Amino acid sequence: MFDFSEQMRLLIEDISEKMDLFSHVRVKQILVSCADARNSSEAGTWAQLYPMKYENGHYSIQERIGNKIYLYKTNKLRMGRREVLYIIYFMMPRFQNLSYFQKLETIFHELYHISPTFDGRLRKLHPRFIFHGPSMKLYDQRIRYWVEQYLDSQPDRCRVEFLKFNYRTLENQYGAVDQVYIPEPREMLRVFVSRYRN
Repeated sequence: MFDFSEQMRLLIEDISEKMDLFSHVRVKQILVSCADARNSSEAGTWAQLYPMKYENGHYSIQERIGNKIYLYKTNKLRMGRREVLYIIYFMMPRFQNLSYFQKLETIFHELYHISPTFDGRLRKLHPRFIFHGPSMKLYDQRIRYWVEQYLDSQPDRCRVEFLKFNYRTLENQYGAVDQVYIPEPREMLRVFVSRYRN
């Protein structure tokens, strides 16, 4: 059986060791999860980084909408004694059916969203265009450049080899693909707290 989450963790570890850009990434505080894609076509989301903390650095935040105040809350997670600060979701089998280079681009794209201080928050690139900057095209160009740099560094073959196969090939080669599914720990619904009074 092929352990997708463990293999992805090993790959992210290799990336953080070889690329100064990602040297702040602490793999032991990241969970790798799979999520079901509705179909195996390339159309749709390929992966998603889930930060465990809000912009204020806390596990909860309040927001006023009209005359009500709502609370958004994330449930704190631990792996043993270590606090989980990020979860990366890969949409399967869609992600595994991408090309080798597309898979690496996707991984780098999500890792770059991690705050440089690795504090459970997302990286902010621009006051207005927070997560990708003013140009998505430029963001993608940077990602491609860093992927090429990583490939030039001669990555550990044992850690990247699985990216060369599509989902069905992995199944045929290993019998099955073991996928960890972690539910989103955030309470996504707006929870009523109190009525706002002037």
